[in-house]
Amino acid sequence: MARRRTTVSFTTPVVVLVASYMAVSSGTWAAPVIGMPGCETRCGNMSVPYPFGLGADSRCYMPGFNLTCDHGRLLLGNLRVIESIDPNFYMLTVVHTGDVRTDGAGRGIFGEGGVLGDDGPYALSSAGNQLVLVGCNVRATLRSGNVTMSSCSSLCTNGFDGHTEMLSRLDTSMLCSGIGCCQARVVVDREELVPVTSYDVQLEYFGSNRSRDGKRWPPRVFVARDEWFSPWSVSQQLSSDLQAAASMEVPVFLSWEVIVRGAYDHGDDAGSLPAWECPRDAARMVCKSNHTGCTKRERGGYTCYCKTGYEGNPYITNGCQG
Repeated sequence: MARRRTTVSFTTPVVVLVASYMAVSSGTWAAPVIGMPGCETRCGNMSVPYPFGLGADSRCYMPGFNLTCDHGRLLLGNLRVIESIDPNFYMLTVVHTGDVRTDGAGRGIFGEGGVLGDDGPYALSSAGNQLVLVGCNVRATLRSGNVTMSSCSSLCTNGFDGHTEMLSRLDTSMLCSGIGCCQARVVVDREELVPVTSYDVQLEYFGSNRSRDGKRWPPRVFVARDEWFSPWSVSQQLSSDLQAAASMEVPVFLSWEVIVRGAYDHGDDAGSLPAWECPRDAARMVCKSNHTGCTKRERGGYTCYCKTGYEGNPYITNGCQG
């Protein structure tokens, strides 16, 4: 009796694999679109996703989100953007130059003449930043309008004299102890936060000899990202050059939100929503992709995000892909 030969065909799987390979190699699977059609979305090695944008064409960005590319440096006004922009995250890391300069009465302003406009999209973030004070027998307070956002005091004993002694008492592995320098988180209740162009800084002296305190350790105030300040390295710079504070590059977190004018804030559902949820009209106006969520931010603006299981840019049509 003859034995029958069984033949197994692999034709179909091979064709599928070849077709898949050809699709990938031919570029069918393109990189996700992050900006508006025809708009530049890169500066050096950094991407610029909508609502941010570059150039003179106003359709490439939302109002207030125009950035500048200067020989590969991404700039927001006079501030340098130093970390990639995530359109799903409401914070931006920028670098500003110098300490907060104060007058003879101890008054100073942080953010004066910059991008922190009353009706603009940016504000000093109430998370991730701190007030830093270096000096003797002095307190620094940071305010937004009448709201205190941060305050700390730096003390020096009578025997605490001179930059060298100051440095010798700083533990290189610790935060400021309140002797010679202090740090305090920038915190504010979202219900109390008001939009401002800049933030007020006030120094108050409580030592018996302000002149002597100022000479042995001149007060310097910084507003910076939490992990920036190292008592040892910063104090070493200040002790070697009294003008160093004016040229230091200091990173700071800014929060951003899309400001929507008109009736979008007052839809039929606006009065019944939790404080952080967006009215439907506002969500439709700002979040252009399907599969998005919308959050109402501290100053009344909105930010969008791709829902779980999706990623991409929620501010452009079909930007969130699963």
